[in-house]
Amino acid sequence: MRSRFIPFMSKRNIKAAIFDIDDTLFDMKTKSFIPSAIEGLKQLQKNGIIIILATGRPPKTASAIYEQGVHPDYIVCTNGHIILDGNGNILKQKTFSRELVQEVYDYCIQNNIGLVWKYPDKVYEYIHADVFENFYDKTKDSRKNVVFDDQTQHLKREPNGGCLGSSILQANAFNARFAKKCVAIRIDERSSDLLLYGVNKLSGVKEVLDVNSISFTECVGFGDNNNDIEILSETGISVAMGNGSKELKDRVDLVTDDINDDGVYKALIKLKLI
Repeated sequence: MRSRFIPFMSKRNIKAAIFDIDDTLFDMKTKSFIPSAIEGLKQLQKNGIIIILATGRPPKTASAIYEQGVHPDYIVCTNGHIILDGNGNILKQKTFSRELVQEVYDYCIQNNIGLVWKYPDKVYEYIHADVFENFYDKTKDSRKNVVFDDQTQHLKREPNGGCLGSSILQANAFNARFAKKCVAIRIDERSSDLLLYGVNKLSGVKEVLDVNSISFTECVGFGDNNNDIEILSETGISVAMGNGSKELKDRVDLVTDDINDDGVYKALIKLKLI
Protein backbone atom coordinates (compact mmCIF):
# COMPACT_ATOMS: atom_id res chain seq x y z
CA MET A 1 0.00 0.00 0.00
CA ARG A 2 1.39 3.39 -0.93
CA SER A 3 0.05 6.89 -0.54
CA ARG A 4 0.73 10.41 -1.59
CA PHE A 5 -0.29 13.28 0.64
CA ILE A 6 -3.78 12.44 1.88
CA PRO A 7 -5.83 15.49 2.84
CA PHE A 8 -6.56 15.58 6.56
CA MET A 9 -10.15 14.51 6.80
CA SER A 10 -11.68 13.03 9.92
CA LYS A 11 -14.48 10.49 9.88
CA ARG A 12 -16.89 13.38 10.39
CA ASN A 13 -15.70 15.05 7.17
CA ILE A 14 -16.51 12.02 4.99
CA LYS A 15 -20.23 11.75 4.35
CA ALA A 16 -20.28 9.30 1.41
CA ALA A 17 -18.16 6.48 0.03
CA ILE A 18 -18.27 5.69 -3.70
CA PHE A 19 -17.25 2.25 -4.97
CA ASP A 20 -16.84 0.61 -8.34
CA ILE A 21 -17.96 -3.05 -8.27
CA ASP A 22 -15.92 -5.22 -10.63
CA ASP A 23 -12.36 -5.88 -9.45
CA THR A 24 -12.94 -3.49 -6.55
CA LEU A 25 -15.60 -5.29 -4.53
CA PHE A 26 -16.15 -8.25 -6.84
CA ASP A 27 -13.30 -10.48 -8.04
CA MET A 28 -13.80 -11.12 -11.74
CA LYS A 29 -11.52 -14.17 -11.63
CA THR A 30 -13.35 -16.04 -8.88
CA LYS A 31 -16.76 -14.49 -9.74
CA SER A 32 -17.37 -13.60 -6.11
CA PHE A 33 -17.58 -10.63 -3.76
CA ILE A 34 -14.69 -10.16 -1.35
CA PRO A 35 -15.91 -10.88 2.22
CA SER A 36 -13.69 -8.26 3.85
CA ALA A 37 -14.90 -5.60 1.40
CA ILE A 38 -18.52 -6.46 2.19
CA GLU A 39 -17.75 -6.21 5.89
CA GLY A 40 -16.15 -2.82 5.29
CA LEU A 41 -19.31 -1.55 3.59
CA LYS A 42 -21.44 -2.74 6.50
CA GLN A 43 -19.22 -0.94 8.99
CA LEU A 44 -19.32 2.26 6.93
CA GLN A 45 -23.11 2.24 7.00
CA LYS A 46 -23.07 1.66 10.75
CA ASN A 47 -20.89 4.74 11.00
CA GLY A 48 -23.50 6.78 9.13
CA ILE A 49 -21.62 7.04 5.84
CA ILE A 50 -23.74 6.86 2.69
CA ILE A 51 -22.72 4.05 0.32
CA ILE A 52 -22.92 4.71 -3.42
CA LEU A 53 -21.98 2.08 -5.99
CA ALA A 54 -21.05 3.35 -9.45
CA THR A 55 -20.89 0.63 -12.07
CA GLY A 56 -21.29 -0.25 -15.70
CA ARG A 57 -23.50 -3.15 -14.70
CA PRO A 58 -27.23 -2.95 -15.39
CA PRO A 59 -29.54 -3.15 -12.35
CA LYS A 60 -30.08 -6.90 -12.54
CA THR A 61 -26.42 -7.77 -11.99
CA ALA A 62 -25.54 -4.68 -9.92
CA SER A 63 -28.13 -5.65 -7.33
CA ALA A 64 -26.40 -9.02 -6.82
CA ILE A 65 -24.67 -7.35 -3.88
CA TYR A 66 -27.97 -7.54 -1.97
CA GLU A 67 -27.36 -11.27 -1.61
CA GLN A 68 -24.30 -10.40 0.48
CA GLY A 69 -26.44 -8.70 3.10
CA VAL A 70 -25.55 -5.18 1.97
CA HIS A 71 -28.05 -2.66 0.61
CA PRO A 72 -26.10 0.37 -0.64
CA ASP A 73 -27.97 3.62 -0.25
CA TYR A 74 -27.73 4.15 -4.02
CA ILE A 75 -26.49 2.24 -7.05
CA VAL A 76 -25.57 4.26 -10.12
CA CYS A 77 -25.97 1.59 -12.82
CA THR A 78 -25.21 1.31 -16.51
CA ASN A 79 -22.53 4.01 -16.27
CA GLY A 80 -24.85 6.69 -14.93
CA HIS A 81 -27.92 5.97 -17.04
CA ILE A 82 -29.94 4.40 -14.20
CA ILE A 83 -30.02 5.31 -10.50
CA LEU A 84 -31.45 2.88 -7.94
CA ASP A 85 -32.39 3.55 -4.33
CA GLY A 86 -31.49 1.23 -1.47
CA ASN A 87 -34.41 -1.06 -2.26
CA GLY A 88 -33.56 -1.44 -5.93
CA ASN A 89 -36.25 0.93 -7.17
CA ILE A 90 -35.42 3.07 -10.21
CA LEU A 91 -35.21 6.73 -9.25
CA LYS A 92 -34.00 8.10 -12.59
CA GLN A 93 -33.06 6.74 -15.99
CA LYS A 94 -31.80 7.98 -19.35
CA THR A 95 -32.32 6.14 -22.64
CA PHE A 96 -31.00 5.92 -26.20
CA SER A 97 -33.59 6.93 -28.78
CA ARG A 98 -34.87 4.32 -31.23
CA GLU A 99 -33.30 6.27 -34.07
CA LEU A 100 -29.87 6.34 -32.41
CA VAL A 101 -30.05 2.61 -31.60
CA GLN A 102 -30.77 1.84 -35.25
CA GLU A 103 -27.96 4.13 -36.40
CA VAL A 104 -25.47 2.46 -34.07
CA TYR A 105 -26.65 -1.00 -35.11
CA ASP A 106 -26.25 -0.25 -38.81
CA TYR A 107 -22.76 1.14 -38.23
CA CYS A 108 -21.70 -1.89 -36.17
CA ILE A 109 -22.96 -4.29 -38.83
CA GLN A 110 -20.97 -2.48 -41.50
CA ASN A 111 -17.80 -2.37 -39.40
CA ASN A 112 -17.85 -5.83 -37.80
CA ILE A 113 -18.34 -4.56 -34.26
CA GLY A 114 -20.14 -6.56 -31.58
CA LEU A 115 -23.11 -4.88 -29.92
CA VAL A 116 -25.28 -5.46 -26.86
CA TRP A 117 -27.93 -3.19 -25.38
CA LYS A 118 -28.60 -2.93 -21.66
CA TYR A 119 -32.04 -2.64 -20.06
CA PRO A 120 -32.97 -2.65 -16.35
CA ASP A 121 -33.98 -6.31 -16.44
CA LYS A 122 -32.22 -7.84 -19.48
CA VAL A 123 -29.28 -7.54 -21.84
CA TYR A 124 -29.97 -7.99 -25.55
CA GLU A 125 -27.22 -9.21 -27.86
CA TYR A 126 -27.67 -7.62 -31.28
CA ILE A 127 -24.30 -8.59 -32.78
CA HIS A 128 -22.18 -11.32 -31.20
CA ALA A 129 -18.57 -10.82 -30.14
CA ASP A 130 -16.55 -13.45 -28.29
CA VAL A 131 -15.47 -10.94 -25.64
CA PHE A 132 -19.08 -10.68 -24.46
CA GLU A 133 -18.81 -14.18 -22.99
CA ASN A 134 -16.82 -12.66 -20.11
CA PHE A 135 -19.75 -10.38 -19.27
CA TYR A 136 -22.34 -13.13 -19.58
CA ASP A 137 -20.52 -15.18 -16.94
CA LYS A 138 -20.03 -12.26 -14.53
CA THR A 139 -22.28 -13.84 -11.90
CA LYS A 140 -23.96 -17.23 -11.63
CA ASP A 141 -27.19 -15.80 -13.03
CA SER A 142 -25.84 -13.30 -15.58
CA ARG A 143 -26.33 -15.50 -18.64
CA LYS A 144 -29.97 -16.06 -17.72
CA ASN A 145 -30.56 -12.35 -18.24
CA VAL A 146 -29.17 -12.26 -21.79
CA VAL A 147 -31.54 -12.44 -24.77
CA PHE A 148 -29.92 -13.66 -27.99
CA ASP A 149 -32.83 -13.82 -30.42
CA ASP A 150 -34.43 -10.37 -30.32
CA GLN A 151 -32.77 -7.60 -32.29
CA THR A 152 -35.88 -5.40 -32.34
CA GLN A 153 -36.31 -4.78 -28.62
CA HIS A 154 -35.50 -1.08 -29.09
CA LEU A 155 -38.72 -0.68 -31.06
CA LYS A 156 -40.66 -1.69 -27.95
CA ARG A 157 -38.61 0.15 -25.32
CA GLU A 158 -35.44 2.23 -25.40
CA PRO A 159 -32.18 0.90 -23.87
CA ASN A 160 -30.19 2.61 -21.11
CA GLY A 161 -26.73 1.81 -22.46
CA GLY A 162 -24.70 -0.74 -24.32
CA CYS A 163 -21.39 -2.37 -24.95
CA LEU A 164 -19.26 -2.71 -28.06
CA GLY A 165 -17.07 -5.65 -29.00
CA SER A 166 -14.43 -3.50 -30.65
CA SER A 167 -10.71 -2.92 -30.91
CA ILE A 168 -9.25 0.38 -29.72
CA LEU A 169 -9.01 1.57 -33.32
CA GLN A 170 -12.62 0.63 -33.98
CA ALA A 171 -13.75 2.43 -30.81
CA ASN A 172 -11.87 5.57 -31.84
CA ALA A 173 -13.46 5.51 -35.28
CA PHE A 174 -16.87 4.94 -33.69
CA ASN A 175 -16.41 8.00 -31.48
CA ALA A 176 -15.49 10.15 -34.46
CA ARG A 177 -18.62 8.98 -36.27
CA PHE A 178 -20.99 9.51 -33.31
CA ALA A 179 -19.47 12.67 -31.83
CA LYS A 180 -21.85 14.43 -29.39
CA LYS A 181 -24.41 11.63 -29.75
CA CYS A 182 -22.86 8.74 -27.85
CA VAL A 183 -19.39 7.59 -26.87
CA ALA A 184 -17.45 4.33 -26.54
CA ILE A 185 -15.41 4.19 -23.32
CA ARG A 186 -12.73 1.53 -23.40
CA ILE A 187 -13.04 -1.39 -20.96
CA ASP A 188 -10.08 -3.30 -22.39
CA GLU A 189 -8.43 -3.86 -25.76
CA ARG A 190 -11.46 -5.75 -27.11
CA SER A 191 -14.48 -4.02 -25.62
CA SER A 192 -15.97 -0.65 -24.72
CA ASP A 193 -18.95 0.60 -22.74
CA LEU A 194 -21.45 2.58 -24.80
CA LEU A 195 -22.78 5.77 -23.18
CA LEU A 196 -24.94 8.68 -24.20
CA TYR A 197 -22.92 11.83 -24.74
CA GLY A 198 -22.66 13.71 -21.43
CA VAL A 199 -23.85 10.76 -19.32
CA ASN A 200 -21.39 8.74 -17.24
CA LYS A 201 -20.68 7.48 -13.74
CA LEU A 202 -19.65 10.97 -12.68
CA SER A 203 -22.87 12.63 -13.81
CA GLY A 204 -24.94 9.91 -12.12
CA VAL A 205 -23.08 10.17 -8.84
CA LYS A 206 -23.36 13.97 -8.94
CA GLU A 207 -27.15 13.67 -9.16
CA VAL A 208 -27.13 11.49 -6.04
CA LEU A 209 -24.82 13.83 -4.13
CA ASP A 210 -26.85 16.90 -5.07
CA VAL A 211 -30.03 15.31 -3.71
CA ASN A 212 -28.23 14.65 -0.42
CA SER A 213 -26.49 18.06 -0.29
CA ILE A 214 -23.07 16.39 -0.29
CA SER A 215 -20.06 17.69 -2.21
CA PHE A 216 -17.47 15.48 -3.91
CA THR A 217 -14.88 16.79 -1.45
CA GLU A 218 -16.87 15.08 1.33
CA CYS A 219 -16.50 11.69 -0.40
CA VAL A 220 -13.97 8.91 -0.58
CA GLY A 221 -13.85 7.00 -3.87
CA PHE A 222 -12.56 3.51 -4.75
CA GLY A 223 -11.90 2.09 -8.22
CA ASP A 224 -9.64 -0.05 -10.35
CA ASN A 225 -9.86 1.06 -13.97
CA ASN A 226 -9.63 4.06 -16.28
CA ASN A 227 -13.40 4.53 -16.31
CA ASP A 228 -13.12 5.42 -12.59
CA ILE A 229 -10.71 8.31 -13.19
CA GLU A 230 -13.45 10.93 -13.65
CA ILE A 231 -15.02 10.23 -10.26
CA LEU A 232 -11.78 9.73 -8.35
CA SER A 233 -10.44 13.00 -9.73
CA GLU A 234 -13.29 14.76 -7.92
CA THR A 235 -13.48 12.97 -4.55
CA GLY A 236 -11.86 14.38 -1.43
CA ILE A 237 -9.88 11.16 -1.08
CA SER A 238 -9.23 8.81 -4.00
CA VAL A 239 -8.19 5.16 -3.66
CA ALA A 240 -7.04 2.79 -6.41
CA MET A 241 -6.90 -0.96 -6.00
CA GLY A 242 -3.45 -2.54 -6.21
CA ASN A 243 -4.76 -4.59 -9.14
CA GLY A 244 -5.90 -1.39 -10.88
CA SER A 245 -4.64 0.24 -14.06
CA LYS A 246 -1.35 2.14 -14.00
CA GLU A 247 -3.01 5.29 -15.30
CA LEU A 248 -5.49 5.31 -12.43
CA LYS A 249 -2.86 4.49 -9.81
CA ASP A 250 -0.73 7.39 -10.99
CA ARG A 251 -3.56 9.85 -10.27
CA VAL A 252 -4.91 8.88 -6.83
CA ASP A 253 -4.10 9.75 -3.23
CA LEU A 254 -3.78 6.15 -2.07
CA VAL A 255 -2.98 2.87 -3.79
CA THR A 256 -4.20 0.07 -1.57
CA ASP A 257 -3.48 -3.64 -1.80
CA ASP A 258 -4.96 -5.99 -4.41
CA ILE A 259 -8.60 -6.98 -4.25
CA ASN A 260 -7.63 -10.47 -3.06
CA ASP A 261 -5.42 -9.03 -0.33
CA ASP A 262 -8.30 -7.19 1.37
CA GLY A 263 -7.44 -3.91 -0.35
CA VAL A 264 -10.75 -2.16 0.34
CA TYR A 265 -10.89 -3.13 4.00
CA LYS A 266 -7.25 -2.17 4.64
CA ALA A 267 -7.73 1.23 3.02
CA LEU A 268 -10.84 1.96 5.11
CA ILE A 269 -8.85 1.17 8.25
CA LYS A 270 -5.90 3.30 7.12
CA LEU A 271 -8.25 6.20 6.47
CA LYS A 272 -9.88 5.64 9.89
CA LEU A 273 -13.31 5.32 8.35
CA ILE A 274 -14.00 2.03 10.12
